[in-house]
Amino acid sequence: MKRGIALGLLVGILFALFVMVKDLIGVNAFYMAAVAVAMFAVLGPFGDYFKAGLSMLIGVVVGLAGILILLVATPLPPENLVYVALVSGVSLFLMVLVSTTGLRIDAMFLGWAGYFAAVWGQYMADPTVLATTAIPAAVGVTASLLLGLVIAILTIRIAMAVNR
Repeated sequence: MKRGIALGLLVGILFALFVMVKDLIGVNAFYMAAVAVAMFAVLGPFGDYFKAGLSMLIGVVVGLAGILILLVATPLPPENLVYVALVSGVSLFLMVLVSTTGLRIDAMFLGWAGYFAAVWGQYMADPTVLATTAIPAAVGVTASLLLGLVIAILTIRIAMAVNR
């Protein structure tokens, strides 16, 4: 029980610190950590967290590449709906192909969707701003998702310690 309480305190402090430095590391959507916690809690106590974390990173990279392609090679919003659909479809198809190597498709989708959610408002409002914020947004989403992974691991450890 003491171990569960200590781990719970660690989770609370870790998330509070993350919220405190979210602007410093470029995370404008720290709620992604909560989404990641929910996803990794589904993995359970014996999940392959390394593979899921790697899959998330691949999803973020694919999302970043998709946004950069939209910025460089297509018309700017709002006249680019067909291009957005094409880039999104190809991105998701690439992730499905990569998932055949044994990586988790759900984690890749989470990374990809998390990145798109973080930059979509900027892309629609003023795409030129993404020239300076696309990479920091990718770092922020990655930090959020990896924090969610760590919190999920700790939460699962809490549950295992309390239920013993």
